[in-house]
Amino acid sequence: MARNKTVLDENLNRIEELEEQNRKIKGEITLKNQIFSISPDYLFFLGLDGKIIDVSRQVKELLKPDIEAANCKLSQLNIIHIKDLHKFIKSVNSILNGENIKPFQSIFLAPDSESIPVNVQIYPVKSDDEIVGILIYATDITSDVLLEELVQESSLLHKAVADKEMLVREIHHRTKNNLMIMASLFSLTSGDIEDEDAKAIFTQAHSRVKSMALIHEKLYRSSDLKYINFGDYIRNLAGDLFNSFLIESENLQLIMEVEDLKMHINTAIPIGLILNELLTNSIKYAFPNREPGKIHITFYKNTSHYVMTVADDGVGLPPDLDIDHCDSLGLQLVKNLIEQIQGEMIVNHDSGTEITIYFNEYDKSTPQF
Repeated sequence: MARNKTVLDENLNRIEELEEQNRKIKGEITLKNQIFSISPDYLFFLGLDGKIIDVSRQVKELLKPDIEAANCKLSQLNIIHIKDLHKFIKSVNSILNGENIKPFQSIFLAPDSESIPVNVQIYPVKSDDEIVGILIYATDITSDVLLEELVQESSLLHKAVADKEMLVREIHHRTKNNLMIMASLFSLTSGDIEDEDAKAIFTQAHSRVKSMALIHEKLYRSSDLKYINFGDYIRNLAGDLFNSFLIESENLQLIMEVEDLKMHINTAIPIGLILNELLTNSIKYAFPNREPGKIHITFYKNTSHYVMTVADDGVGLPPDLDIDHCDSLGLQLVKNLIEQIQGEMIVNHDSGTEITIYFNEYDKSTPQF
């Protein structure tokens, strides 16, 4: 009787253990089913024979309607790109042999043939330290791939922009060099001319070309290939002109009150030529007897316009001079350039000569000269 009671107790204990194991297995299955149903990733649970036991909701959405994942091999699902299928088979075999597998990237195929880049990790599923299955865990990395592509495209774009800037900078440099060669030719040619009027024409042409060359030099050295510091340009151009007319200007005092304002090349070139003409006229003609005098240049911007003034306390313009109908090439050039940039010129004869130019940025895409 006692023996039968012992056997009965052992059987009851065994039944309780089995029921506990059954509850544990059911809990694990329930947890697995919940994970597989809500996971945003692609999950495959494989048996030791390599056949699929279950897959996550995300995998089922990739399957064609006539395909059931259970009891299939990975190759039968037509989800994994053919070129990567051997990676999965080799990795599963390596896991079964007790090896660790590093994550790798692959491509899954949707029913509409869309490619989905994924990052794949493969783990052994163990029970009591024994492998009972294989878990394949794949994460959609489309956003990461797109970001990487954007970074690469951005890098290529930055390189293209840098190459373009280098090219434009080189163009400005070569344009400046070519203009300086032209200026030198004018200067050399004027040295062989005996006629003073003809020589003056070449000298003036030399000065005009140099004024344009200086703008391209500023652009070449500027961080901005379309805008220059026009205040700095005025200071450089005025200094060059005074050095060019050193004998005539030795008794002159140059006063400059200019603001350092950025100006687009399409506006800077015509305004630079205008400044060149006005300043040259003041140096050459305002003080015919080389008497001491002052030339005053101002440049600033008010609420609506740029304002540039060239004034001197010399003899002034002839009282009968009609600027709109004069024969002077220089003044005709000034008038045409002001019309080109849609500016306005005001001339004051009260004491010496004062010419003020009012203008805005020229909005055409290319210079018209």
